[in-house]
Amino acid sequence: MAFDSRESGAGGSFAAVPASAGPVALALEPEAANAFLGRRMIGLAALANFLASGVTFGAFGNFVGPTSEAFGVPRSTIGLGAAFTVLAMGASAPFVGRWLDSGRAKTMMSLGALVAGAGLLLLSRAQTLGQAAFAYIALVCFGAALFGSVPSMALATNWYVRRRGLALGFTVAGGTLASYFAPASAQLLIDAHGWRTAAAVFGAATIGIAVPLFALFLIARPEEIGQRPDGDAARAAPEPASSASAATDARSSSAGGDAGLLAGLEAPLELGVLARDRRLWLLAVGFGLIMTSPVVLMGLLVEYGKDLGFSEQQAAVFFATMVPFSLLGKIVVGGLADVAPLKPSIVMIVLVNMLVWGLLHLEPSYPFFLATGAIYGIGIGGAAPVHGVATARCFGRANFGRANGLGAMAGIPLLAGASALSHLLEGATGSYHTGFLVQIALVLTGGIALILVRFPSREDGAA
Repeated sequence: MAFDSRESGAGGSFAAVPASAGPVALALEPEAANAFLGRRMIGLAALANFLASGVTFGAFGNFVGPTSEAFGVPRSTIGLGAAFTVLAMGASAPFVGRWLDSGRAKTMMSLGALVAGAGLLLLSRAQTLGQAAFAYIALVCFGAALFGSVPSMALATNWYVRRRGLALGFTVAGGTLASYFAPASAQLLIDAHGWRTAAAVFGAATIGIAVPLFALFLIARPEEIGQRPDGDAARAAPEPASSASAATDARSSSAGGDAGLLAGLEAPLELGVLARDRRLWLLAVGFGLIMTSPVVLMGLLVEYGKDLGFSEQQAAVFFATMVPFSLLGKIVVGGLADVAPLKPSIVMIVLVNMLVWGLLHLEPSYPFFLATGAIYGIGIGGAAPVHGVATARCFGRANFGRANGLGAMAGIPLLAGASALSHLLEGATGSYHTGFLVQIALVLTGGIALILVRFPSREDGAA
């Protein structure tokens, strides 16, 4: 069954939906007004990921060529915008994490969608490169940070524990769908009406769809409406743990086995305790290096496809071949993360990503170019849900937002640096091949960092 089919903690129930129904399984079918709302929240989280990814990384590559011509600068200059995108979103991550852990997800995500949409509308009217940079980096990227990856994953983490990996898989599937639909729709709009109209349409859609849905229906935690994660029946609240005792439990994790690793996850930890936990930084660096793959690829694939002799539309088909395999990876690997050790999945993700960059380096023919997209989908699909499950197992629901926010201080510069380096290398050498080899090394290094992390075997259902 998809997620679960038990009675909700609020006393209602909802119809069981077969897992074979795919994304449709997220549609709530209440038998009572107070049915468990977890699947509705996962639907909103997936939508948030779809829109935030689409207006930032998803369609970025399609705008590189037209905007470089419009403002009279090299492609590599516009390409640096991807690096600034990552930096702008990363700079806000610690604040986003703190707001999430304090229960402000509804307000924050609604405001973020409004700001991002307004930024795209202003971008469509920009007359200078400086105006365009301000609209995109200061407004679009900052707004996307307020409702995108970290907030949506925190929402899923708050509503599910036992099936958290599967819930996160559905959540990040929104970003995967955006990686195809955003560039495809952007290219159609650019070809028919120009890049300015394309930006305006994206902005209007973000405001018109996301703002009302988030403002009206989003609920940060099930406890806000008397429910429990996974739809569990309400139970007596555990005796609250002090910050000092929680910190002691966290420090004991290095020598106390799984009991020590899992202790104190229900209680918010002091920021200093989180910052001193080496697992936080190993997770941030490890997954940060692995996730340089999609960030770099989104910014260069269309232009690299043109260098290989393909049209923009032909190059965008790479994402069409990637999407079904990436969705499969998210659901399968995310589901496995709920019941199996994490490290075998991490090894698979690392090896397949390295293979993809090696294949691109060989300048594949069009059929092999598309096959590489399918392989890439398998390799990157499970990375985000595994990252979310790993963070939640180590730090729990109460600290998920701040742990991700702190980790972004290490991970985001890696993403930005890799993106900038890929475009700088292309500008210096006239090709992307050196950057592909650099990506192989980065992904391998990330895998080594993650192997050093000791994960709890299972997270306490209360966390």
